[in-house]
Amino acid sequence: MKAQHFLIFFTIIAGILIAAATVHYTAPIQTEIQFRQMEIHFVNENATAKVEYEVGFLTQLYVFFFGSRNLDPYLDQLLYDFDEYQITSVHGTTATIELINASRPSGSYYLHDQHMLGYEVGRLIIYDPDGKTLSFENATRTPNTFYDI
Repeated sequence: MKAQHFLIFFTIIAGILIAAATVHYTAPIQTEIQFRQMEIHFVNENATAKVEYEVGFLTQLYVFFFGSRNLDPYLDQLLYDFDEYQITSVHGTTATIELINASRPSGSYYLHDQHMLGYEVGRLIIYDPDGKTLSFENATRTPNTFYDI
């Protein structure tokens, strides 16, 4: 009776190994990232953007153990239309980015030209130095805006 148990066990293991060797299924690694909110604070010609995002559970674990360096390409894609920017920090589910020369001086105003965003942002909030606030839902670009020098 003992030999029968070993034979059954061996047959099951052999079947699993043969099936695993013949079926080559690999699940595609996919990083799900959703940009919930982006706040842009203008200061002269530069701006500071604070981006809040959500990632999937497995991506969260990966970031926790190995760092957020691999999220940089997604932030680069989000800001692809900006000429100059620098990612200053990525912590948890937020990132801070310096937008360099995001606006240009024109007389007594700074003009910020529209920039396309690489992903849809749930809520885009623009803060001007003079206290004016603009808010947009499901934004795919930053708006043309101006503010005082």
